[in-house]
Amino acid sequence: MSQPSLAKLHHEILEEMGAPPCQELIDYFLSIVDIPENEVEEYYKFIGQPVIKSGPESGPKSGPASLPYDLIHRIAHEDNPSVLKFRQAYRSEFKKDPSEKIIRRFLQEAQSGGAGKSVRDDKRLYLNFAQAFADSPQPTVLKFRNSFKEQFKIPPPDEVTEYFLKIISEAPKSNADKEDYEAKINFAKTVANGLISTVLQFRQAYEKVYGEKPPTEIINVFIENLPRQ
Repeated sequence: MSQPSLAKLHHEILEEMGAPPCQELIDYFLSIVDIPENEVEEYYKFIGQPVIKSGPESGPKSGPASLPYDLIHRIAHEDNPSVLKFRQAYRSEFKKDPSEKIIRRFLQEAQSGGAGKSVRDDKRLYLNFAQAFADSPQPTVLKFRNSFKEQFKIPPPDEVTEYFLKIISEAPKSNADKEDYEAKINFAKTVANGLISTVLQFRQAYEKVYGEKPPTEIINVFIENLPRQ
């Protein structure tokens, strides 16, 4: 949206889902949007949650998901840093697996700090997996994410998911695939014409019919065909 903010996020999620955004969603939003520190602090005051800072250079971070900057920096600047090495160190220190956001921050630190061959190998391994999965029968984002997490024990990084989507969008479709896709388009248009009024309801109905979450382009078709008031 134009001029994104935590207040807008809170309002939109509350209106759509009937509940305020969870901590994981707030953390993800802050990782992709540059929000001023004072706005972050005001938001956490509004929802009654304290802000914990991890060092003078880190900026505001929410309590349970604050980034372990010392560990990230130490492993990222060792010889031949890798996601596996970082995961093992994180698990040893915090007794749990690092989140996708923390791993993404580690990769950024390792790559910007002149990472060795292992980090590049991790990325290449992820992209190769995405390529192979895109060539499998009826690849979907949900199936890809689940298989990736099963294989690597972490959700796929954003750039890997984008690479996967790019491959399947450019792949030639068989007649059966085209018919299936057109049926999904028609479903989105039909239910948007007065049967379903929110994206949440559409997601639920789509999953019941097709056994998978609707891709972004299908959701956009639904939104575009909603009655205009």
